[in-house]
Amino acid sequence: MKDYLTKDEVKRLLVSVKGRRDNLLIRMGLAVGPRVSEIIDIPLKNIEPDRLKLWDEKKDCYRDVVIDLETRELLDKYLKRAWVQRQRKGQKADKHQRLFFMSAKTANRIVKHWFKIAGIPDEKAHWHTLRHTYVYQSLEAGVPISHLCAQTGDSVTVLIQDYATPTIDSRLEIMEKRGRYWESRREG
Repeated sequence: MKDYLTKDEVKRLLVSVKGRRDNLLIRMGLAVGPRVSEIIDIPLKNIEPDRLKLWDEKKDCYRDVVIDLETRELLDKYLKRAWVQRQRKGQKADKHQRLFFMSAKTANRIVKHWFKIAGIPDEKAHWHTLRHTYVYQSLEAGVPISHLCAQTGDSVTVLIQDYATPTIDSRLEIMEKRGRYWESRREG
């Protein structure tokens, strides 16, 4: 079973994160589900009003991922602030500039720092936990696996093997429902 954040851990994390860059980075991990290699090096030209064009190294092609409204608003504020700062320094906008120009190691350090501040166990403190949380929350919300494949770049097999494995609690819940169903059939 993959590590993912509980709803309480997500809330604590989002409340704890400070700074526009770190807030956007963490939010995009939770709301978009990219791999760390995809998120750290997005050219500004690949940011569209409702989606990002991410380079999928595994498939050697671009993949469109949709962005929710709240994340988009954070992204717009971050870009506006970055643009104002560049203007103050006398720099021109360059469509080849990156949204987050950092290494995977730096992204993971940022995640580890904020997880620690939020009181999230150290074993969960890596970028992929954000991706796993995105997938688990999406499955829990009833998002079709085909949509998750398009969003994450993972195959159906990977999503089912890695993420759709039912927990003991969910299996117990199903067994209780089945028990109630069979009881109602015997009574009726």
